[in-house]
Amino acid sequence: MLLTDPQEHVLLVKTHYRTDWGLPGGVAEDNEPPHVACGREIREELGLDRPAGPLLAVDFVAAGSGRPRPMIYLIFDGGVLDHSAITVQEEEIAAFVFLPPDKAISRMAPTAAHRLPRALTARHTGHVTYQSLSPT
Repeated sequence: MLLTDPQEHVLLVKTHYRTDWGLPGGVAEDNEPPHVACGREIREELGLDRPAGPLLAVDFVAAGSGRPRPMIYLIFDGGVLDHSAITVQEEEIAAFVFLPPDKAISRMAPTAAHRLPRALTARHTGHVTYQSLSPT
């Protein structure tokens, strides 16, 4: 989910199980619609009762290069957020930070960072972006 503060700084989270920072969210459970999964993950990880807003970006990543199966990544708009509203689930989230987009991109894994500028652009234009990536 793309969440920003009033200055358009992007919320990133650092999980205990990944080396890079990323947008908050997670994986859908069996038969769980993606927008519902997104809202559930935000509630579980950050203590926010915030439903998934409009879809901003879609990425298809093919299997390969250590990825056992293809993945589809969806980024929903979570809107503008006050920093004090967050209560992290400490078992999963090690830290969170709001950063200007360029600094946020530099903290994200290169395989995911390309999604952030596309999601921000989609938020402003109202047009969903789509990208298909082949394994390298």
